[in-house]
Amino acid sequence: MSHRQPHILIIDDNRSVNRALSLVLQNDFHVSVTTSAKEGLEIARESHPFLAMVDLKMPEVSGIAVLKEFKRVEPETKVIIMTAYGEIGVVVEAFKEGAVDFLTKPFDNRTLLENVRKLAALTGIAEEALQPGIKDIVGESPAMKYVWELVRRFAPPDIPVLLQGETGTGKELFAKLIHSMSLRSTGPFVPVDCSALPASLIESELFGYEKGAFTGAMNRKEGLFESANMGTLFLDEIGNLPLPIQAKLLRVTQDHSIIHLGSKGYEPIPLDIRIIAATNIDLKEASQRGEFRQDLYYRISAAMIRLPPLRERQGDIPGLVSHFLEQCNREFHKSGGITEDAMSLLNKYHWPGNIRELENVVRSAFLISDDVIRPCHLSKILIEKKVIAANFMNPDDSSLDIKTLRNAAAEEVERQAILQIMKTNPFINKTELAKLLRFDPKTLRNRLKKYGFNPD
Repeated sequence: MSHRQPHILIIDDNRSVNRALSLVLQNDFHVSVTTSAKEGLEIARESHPFLAMVDLKMPEVSGIAVLKEFKRVEPETKVIIMTAYGEIGVVVEAFKEGAVDFLTKPFDNRTLLENVRKLAALTGIAEEALQPGIKDIVGESPAMKYVWELVRRFAPPDIPVLLQGETGTGKELFAKLIHSMSLRSTGPFVPVDCSALPASLIESELFGYEKGAFTGAMNRKEGLFESANMGTLFLDEIGNLPLPIQAKLLRVTQDHSIIHLGSKGYEPIPLDIRIIAATNIDLKEASQRGEFRQDLYYRISAAMIRLPPLRERQGDIPGLVSHFLEQCNREFHKSGGITEDAMSLLNKYHWPGNIRELENVVRSAFLISDDVIRPCHLSKILIEKKVIAANFMNPDDSSLDIKTLRNAAAEEVERQAILQIMKTNPFINKTELAKLLRFDPKTLRNRLKKYGFNPD
């Protein structure tokens, strides 16, 4: 056996388990085994294995304690906890302490070998190559560093993850990243917007159906769950799912199988998927109000990551703006920047739409500027919103009224309409533009100037 192979250390007080695991792994890996946790840690200090497989319940010490010691003395070693007991509380504790996977005995030899091979491959790949989405996530603020710590901890284990955050905080981006950092990275990533599925079609879209299941079901169709088999299913805005569908989803998480609509009898279809869910509401509070199943909440929230709103990570705005400008420069073959005054304006804004809103504002300003984004290029609604927000903070200010709100909204709609026409027809002249907008030339010139466009 070549010692150049990746090294795996197995620590289990049951010699039969050690022998069985060695037989499964020895053709691909250099395997060391021991029945003693103390001896296992000594072996680890000398040989630095890439992976340690540790039994949860041993006479001298618990597997969790061994895991903690590995993280202290050999932090680079990945740890898989093995047990014949699959209590959810123990699983969560193991992952919080840094375990990369949880193996339940008796194990499937083929699946075990495949997962360990994937883990070995991922361990040997440079971080940026492993995480293709990492370049799209920008942020060095304390709030984002904490998010990164949780992502690195929760991505490799094959457990459900719940992403909680306001609209526009990048939940799908992080879901893709978690998928790319997991053992399922070579499998499909299937995003599902639960808020966009029509109520009448949710069940058939998710679970699939048989021919003749309902009027119009001319052929058998796979559902989105099947599309995600061997990969990750991302359920965005899961709180929008009706309670009956939540009950079916709970059954899927328990049985790892689905049943097509219109199936004759009990014909379960086995699935091997990981579920990542996202929500912009507090699902725990929703479950207490009876609006979300409490048992499903506990199932999908074994690992929870809260994505902070942009207002809690103000220091990240310059980096995000620079990132979006680089994207624009590549996409539109144009070299553009931003002035300090314009950046100051962006830093002072509250960003209720979070990163998505910031990106849209930067792209719009980039398109209407000649070279550098200046305050005049930024959306007028940005300034209006800032004024309105300040008035809300000062109720004694009599300038806030419905008319102000209505006018601000109308102007933004008008500005966006002009921008969309110019993007769709980049060579349109002012006469044609005025005709489309039903403006006379003088009104058009004033509007273009007002909204930061070049009137010429």
